[in-house]
Formats: sequence, C-alpha cells, structure tokens
Amino acid sequence: MSPALTDALGAANDADIHVALVDKVEAPRSLPTLHAMPENVSSRFDSDEELVAAVRSYTRGEMFAGAQETRTTILCCTDSRRDACCARHGFATYKALVAAADPERINVVQATHIGGCRFAASLMVLPSRQRYGRMRPDDAVPFLDAIGNGEIYLEAYRGRADAPEAAQVAELAAMRWAVDHGLPTTSPILEAKPRTANSVDQLWVEATLPGAVLSIRLRAQDFFVQGNCDIASRGEGKITPRWVLDDIEATSAS
Repeated sequence: MSPALTDALGAANDADIHVALVDKVEAPRSLPTLHAMPENVSSRFDSDEELVAAVRSYTRGEMFAGAQETRTTILCCTDSRRDACCARHGFATYKALVAAADPERINVVQATHIGGCRFAASLMVLPSRQRYGRMRPDDAVPFLDAIGNGEIYLEAYRGRADAPEAAQVAELAAMRWAVDHGLPTTSPILEAKPRTANSVDQLWVEATLPGAVLSIRLRAQDFFVQGNCDIASRGEGKITPRWVLDDIEATSAS
C-alpha cells in the first residue's frame, strides 16, 4: 500500500468512514477494487493516484464513478498486516468459498481488516451487512447455500454491522431460541422495552418471531479485550463493556 493510499484511508477512518479494499488473487490488475456500501457500487482503477482520489472524494461525500453490483458480495478478511490469524484462517476459507461459489450470483473477495483475529476467519455479506466469524473451509458449502436462499447461516453469525450492539445480541439470542424450539429462524422484529429497574447495566428487548414473542434481558459485562495477535503477544489489552444475554423467555404466541 502506497503512503498516499495509507494517508487517504487514515483520513477516511478519522471521518468515521470505513473503507475496505477488496482483492482477488486471480484478478488481472494489481490494484484492489473500491466497493462502496450501501450504494453497492464498485470500481477498478488503472493507477494508484486514481484510487487515492476516489477514496478522498468518497470521504468528502462525493460518489466515485463505478458499476452497480447486482451480485451478493462476500468480503473475507485475509489481512496479514493486522492479524496473522486472519491470513492463516481467512485465506483458507476464502479459497474454499471461491471454489464453491457461483460467480454469476456470488462475488467472493479478499478484504482488509474487518474483525479481530479471535473471529478469524471473519466475513461480511453485502449489501445486507451480515457479519460472520470463526468460519472454516468446511463451512463454505452450507454457508453459501444459506446465503443463496436469503437465509442466515446461524452457526457462524455475529449480527449486522449497521445495528447497535444490544440489537445484535438480542437478534442472535432470539434466533437461537427459535432453533431450539423448532421455529423458523427468520430475523426477529426487535423493540426496546423500558423497565423501572434502577440499574443502568440491564436492558430489556422484545423480539417478535413467527410463532412467539420473547422477552430478552441483557446485562452489561466487562471483558478484557485483545484486538489482535500483536496486542496479545505484548500482554496488552483493555477492559471493554459488552452486552450479553442474561435471560430469555416466551411471553406469548405471535
């Protein structure tokens, strides 16, 4: 990555805009493709200067010229510069996905960092923004079958990148409850429910599924988080609060 491209990506990050450069080993060009979401527009460039200019214009809120992507895109993190685990596990999963996917319907690409190494292999499905973690090469076929049918591959599902953390936890808990009770794993309708509890570390969410309405109680819990292998090797990390499932029960049939 050139210094100019590194600076452009840093400026995008400072503007709270995530830019993931995507690549295919078998692609005819050495430069990565720039793929914008939620616009679902992708573009290839002939020079590093053109790519840098497109990143900077997008950071300013200006859409770059490109083609509308009609296929489902799967980003697979293989970023060895950030995490050794993403390279080791990510590339094996990427190769399995490319071998099994129909290129007319599914666009499988390598991407720069999209998740901590503890989730390797880490994937994102676009334009739905579904995130998956700890994907193995053996998961490729059932995962692609689920995605192709418009379903969620629950075994490795981590939630939607555009949803708040608590909503992601509640959605996953509701879907796992549905599996355990023989109900369809349709994504639930979620609604936060205020309670009179005096604790700020609890949250109640109502989830409506086909066949049941669930009351989900979440609680905040502190975790010692080491974002990548390099941080772990130095024994560093930070305490980070996360929402976790505390209780779930059916309140009525929907």
